[in-house]
Amino acid sequence: MMTQTENLMKLHSETLKATSAAAAKTLEGFQKLATLNMKTAQATLEESNEQIKALLAAKDAKALTALVTSFSQPSPEKFTAYANAVYAISKEANSDLTAMVEKQIADSNKKLEATIAELASKAPAGSEGAVNFIKQALAAAQAAYEQVNTATKQFVQVAEANVQGAAKAAANAGKR
Repeated sequence: MMTQTENLMKLHSETLKATSAAAAKTLEGFQKLATLNMKTAQATLEESNEQIKALLAAKDAKALTALVTSFSQPSPEKFTAYANAVYAISKEANSDLTAMVEKQIADSNKKLEATIAELASKAPAGSEGAVNFIKQALAAAQAAYEQVNTATKQFVQVAEANVQGAAKAAANAGKR
């Protein structure tokens, strides 16, 4: 049987590992976003260079005007692609962190249930009502968590559908 100090040390170690893993996932997401932004900036710079070369190569005012007009048109496809990439990075990081939190909660619930079972086995006679109350409160808390978790997942699905719909609408508007 572990002592109270050993239990606290183990809990501290597990918490530190979980926090480090969450920080690493967060940094990984930021790194992906920074890489995307650097690639986007590089592509934009290259496109600007090509546009400048085209403008300098224009033979007359009509060609120059046509080039300036074409270059001034925003590109919804590029914006949509960038927004989708940012969204994908965000979604991946969120999924990873959500999975970590859900695992941590499941592990904590198992430990809490084991602790309650141990306390119940050592409880004095006549305390069955209090033990049952604690078990019922734990079950109610877990049920509430599940309801909130399910509602959150449904909200995320609706939000994803809205984002995809907005992206399609922007792409269609750009084609017109």
